[in-house]
Amino acid sequence: MIYFDSSALVKNYVFEDGSSIVAKLLLENINNATSKLTYAEILSALVRRARNGDLSLQKMREVINKFEDDWNRLLVVDLHNDILPAIKRAIEKHQLKAADSIHLASAIWLKTSLKEDIVFASSDLNLLKAARKERLSSINPQEHC
Repeated sequence: MIYFDSSALVKNYVFEDGSSIVAKLLLENINNATSKLTYAEILSALVRRARNGDLSLQKMREVINKFEDDWNRLLVVDLHNDILPAIKRAIEKHQLKAADSIHLASAIWLKTSLKEDIVFASSDLNLLKAARKERLSSINPQEHC
């Protein structure tokens, strides 16, 4: 299973370094996961790009529709009480920002709950470093271009 944080998943909707890698990972893997937080983060990124003139309003709507269709095929990890201790630990141990700690804790929770390896996909170098310290396999799509 591959867990995508927002910095990786957004590459499936806007062209950036690593976009082709993310598209390939999503197509090749049946089990793809993310946090519920990703929904707000991706929408915010897309609207921000339209506001800055990087996307037309029409293209933004098309991309948001594609994202929402894809959302239904992702395993979405809720922000529930079982994840809170892992969030606290991630913040204290790795000095992560709030959103990053939620992504890391969600992936750790998945690994523990499913008892299977999780590949953590992110373009955030600090978050990838923390994931590796937590013994998660990881991939930075930008490094595989």
